[in-house]
Amino acid sequence: MTVQQPRHVMDTGPLPAHVPDADLVDHYAASGAQAESLLYLSLGENWKGPPSGLIKALHEAVPSYAHGYTLSPYGLPALRDALQDYIVQSHRLNEYACGQIGVAVSQAGTRAAMYDFARLLLRRPRPPEAVLVPSPGWDYAGVIAPLGYHVIPYPLDEHSQGQPDLAVLHRLLARHPRALIVVNPQHNPTGVEWSVPVVQDILRTAVSCGTAVLVDDAYYAVVSPGCTPTNSLALLAAATADTDLPWLGVRTLGKQFNCNGWGIGALTARPALLATLADATLERTFGTGMPLQAAMAAWLTDPASSAFVTQLRHVLAVHRRHVTARLHTDLGYPPEAVQTGTCTSYLRYRVPPNWARGGSDELYRRRAAEAGVVVGRGSMIHTSEGTGTWVRLHLAQPRRALDLAMDRLHDADLTWHLDAGPHEDHVRRHQ
Repeated sequence: MTVQQPRHVMDTGPLPAHVPDADLVDHYAASGAQAESLLYLSLGENWKGPPSGLIKALHEAVPSYAHGYTLSPYGLPALRDALQDYIVQSHRLNEYACGQIGVAVSQAGTRAAMYDFARLLLRRPRPPEAVLVPSPGWDYAGVIAPLGYHVIPYPLDEHSQGQPDLAVLHRLLARHPRALIVVNPQHNPTGVEWSVPVVQDILRTAVSCGTAVLVDDAYYAVVSPGCTPTNSLALLAAATADTDLPWLGVRTLGKQFNCNGWGIGALTARPALLATLADATLERTFGTGMPLQAAMAAWLTDPASSAFVTQLRHVLAVHRRHVTARLHTDLGYPPEAVQTGTCTSYLRYRVPPNWARGGSDELYRRRAAEAGVVVGRGSMIHTSEGTGTWVRLHLAQPRRALDLAMDRLHDADLTWHLDAGPHEDHVRRHQ
């Protein structure tokens, strides 16, 4: 059922593993189960490979010079130009063109670009002392905290359908104006779309406080059909038009084209900041993956690329509805225990009360792994959310794999019902 054996992508040999999910995979294998039957639904990855048109471009659209050094620090010129058109059009930035907005290639993953941007800010006359990150959220702390930033989570409000709590955020920005704030409008992991008024409020407050802004647009293209993504990049360009506030927008292409391992994305900022960022990046690396960049440049101009994204959005919406229905009807989850959302490739749900011992998801995730299902943590920000323990499930697997996962969770008594829960001997084994 699974498309890849875990050892093919997680095995570290005699060296220590650094991916927490590897422990769950090892735990499953230690039970004597066949590794190929494991359903891996944690990270936003399915290892099925890119669309056929992108693979064709990799075979046919790569010029010989793309295999050598490319001296532009902004990526392969052909991809840089294609991305300029793509980002300007998809984010409707035409009014901010004419040299006010620049686009470069993120050549080693957007994680590295976030690190370089945060490192660059530390060289300013009044460097930021803290980074404000959404909680629950992606692993921004793992990227930025090693630079010496104090990580300050800002909460999402369940009573406002998972939007950022503006009252708390205003207080944090007033207390820490010399900060970097991360904005993630197509929110990972909740799948909740932050509203335009909420994002506008965050950006206006950041500008008034002089707070640098990082917009993470990883899932800008991955929204349910009929939904218009909140265009934070355009809102940010408008909010900062008459300021010198430093800001950066990052957008990976791996999430929408099944090519996370390519490490290709777009960086959007004022040209002067992109130039300074390129200097900072050159301190650690030269241009990389040029054949991949050449293929992506050709693919972005192929109408099949937009058709692929349209189909992906449809499939994820169908899977989102289907898994939500099964959690409610077959596993007994109440409506408030499932965060369905309208964007990203994730669905988030609560750990059943009897499995959330000590406010931790560890017991539930280990039991799910024993049943052959690896689910992800509900947040990569290590802080108490005050709303219970959640896990996330990646929806871009085949429908039959998702159904099998629901069956396995049900059969393992990982249901919501209060009379179901871990036996005491099971608890003792994992304490």
